[in-house]
Amino acid sequence: MGRVAQHLRGRPLDHDRPMEHHGDAVRDPMDVGEWDKPQISQSLPSGNLAVFNGNTADSKGVEIETSGPLFLPGLGYSIGWSYADAKLTSDFSLPANNGSGTIVAGELVGKSGQQLPGSPKNSATVNLTYDRGLMPGYDLSLLLNGTYRSDIKMGIAPALGYTTPPQSESFLVMNFAATVSHDSWRFTGYVQNLAGKQEILVPATNPNRVDGLSNDQVVNMPREIGVRAAYKF
Repeated sequence: MGRVAQHLRGRPLDHDRPMEHHGDAVRDPMDVGEWDKPQISQSLPSGNLAVFNGNTADSKGVEIETSGPLFLPGLGYSIGWSYADAKLTSDFSLPANNGSGTIVAGELVGKSGQQLPGSPKNSATVNLTYDRGLMPGYDLSLLLNGTYRSDIKMGIAPALGYTTPPQSESFLVMNFAATVSHDSWRFTGYVQNLAGKQEILVPATNPNRVDGLSNDQVVNMPREIGVRAAYKF
């Protein structure tokens, strides 16, 4: 459906700048990238996948991470958040197949301010950890983890079967794990996707065709409960 837009030339994000430290938090200063002729991949109104160039685009982003202990001995946290705003800065118009075999001028249009496809604007992770000794030689570690990302645009123009550019759903999943360690042994019980939620990660490429057989959307993994054992040699 869509891919992360790539710059062909221009000034990319500057990841060589020094980080800013504020206590136990780390902030990556706002990064700005200006792109000339950004390369975009998406499904066309005809249903075919194509790679084409826009006119100009830019991106801005920031990352924040913080971690530390909490109010109980052995209890800790870590939080990470990132924001990326990549968008077109000028209009463009290209000819494309309109789905009936006719090439139409201006069928593929991008407008200034549109979000580039392929990545979320916001994503975040939160971890809570708890470590303590159970008895001599036995240690317990608990982990509660949450991951979030906002919706992802899969294109800048409607694809076959869509009246607006397709996009994924926002996504939030929680996981839990409990591990008991003894000498070289580790025993872990875990639950992935605690709430058992189903989210559409990638919508169908050509929806509602052939009696619904084309609704090949990609979803997240269902709830999984299991036990693992590991031995360190």
